[in-house]
Amino acid sequence: MKLKRKVSANLGRTQHRNAEKYYAVMKRNGKEFKRCPFYNGKKYSQFSKNEHDKLNPQFPNPRVPIEQFDFQYEKSKKRWTLQAYCKVCYKAYRDARIGKARSTWVKKNGKPMSDGEIRSWYKKNVALTMRCSMCKRDLDPSRFAISLSMEKGLHNVCMDCAAGAGTSVREQEWLSDGDWDSWKNAVARMRTKKHVRCAGWPRSQEMDACLKFDDGKRMHADHWVPLHAGGINDVSNFQPLCNACNIRKNDQIDPRLTPDEIRMLVGIRYQKIVHSEDSIETIERKLKASLVQYLKSLLSRDFYLDAIRRKKKKVNGQWNVERAYRKGVEWLKRNT
Repeated sequence: MKLKRKVSANLGRTQHRNAEKYYAVMKRNGKEFKRCPFYNGKKYSQFSKNEHDKLNPQFPNPRVPIEQFDFQYEKSKKRWTLQAYCKVCYKAYRDARIGKARSTWVKKNGKPMSDGEIRSWYKKNVALTMRCSMCKRDLDPSRFAISLSMEKGLHNVCMDCAAGAGTSVREQEWLSDGDWDSWKNAVARMRTKKHVRCAGWPRSQEMDACLKFDDGKRMHADHWVPLHAGGINDVSNFQPLCNACNIRKNDQIDPRLTPDEIRMLVGIRYQKIVHSEDSIETIERKLKASLVQYLKSLLSRDFYLDAIRRKKKKVNGQWNVERAYRKGVEWLKRNT
């Protein structure tokens, strides 16, 4: 069985940091609107040819504002362009794909397949080994975690690489504000509880995918406003999310927050960027771009390493300054 879908190298990078600039250039070139062709395929029978107008009635075809579209990188022409579907329709498409993938792992009697059965299915229908997308090794399927949202049932990254990537230095390399001890204590309290309520993510709740409750050891410690958007590493910015909600949220700002609430949950240097008249999506783009520009400025003036040292001293951190600096520089190279 040959699986057609491949993971894009642009995964997670569709909200471009220079989105406002690109939108402005497109408008000057007369491309203020674009048609969303969702949905012309046959794979998902629940969608009709005029599905866009049903899902996004505020901006009907054919004059859909270009701000309703995220970006994708066109490798052949080495440029950023708009995705085919608008943001609303793309989310519906993605959720449908995940739902279809999950239905694969349900047996005829309605019971879910066990982890062993999923791995056996992979060996029978795909291959005897699987290549890790990080270390590029061909490994036995038992070396990969189960991922019900994937067409092949297994995570793309082997357990060894996933464990190595689990130690995050984001709050260090991004110089996050906030009471770090209060965050650490909130996470520790969550881990000790057997029954923790998930704060929920709107799209997961609409699909009835949210687990609602789970063991605290399996819950994700999430930031209402992500660190990538200048969010503070503080208990006030803490929320527990189940795995299903955390996957869908990724590093997005919770759309249930108001601009005033967002302003309270970002670092001081970012608060002036949050304007009440802006949409949550616009605020998120501006915050993420501002974080990149701030770190680039520190790095260009050779202040970045000292800034990390000062942050470590301020929060009484027990971490390696050089490692945080190295990771931060690597992240900036990937995102600039």
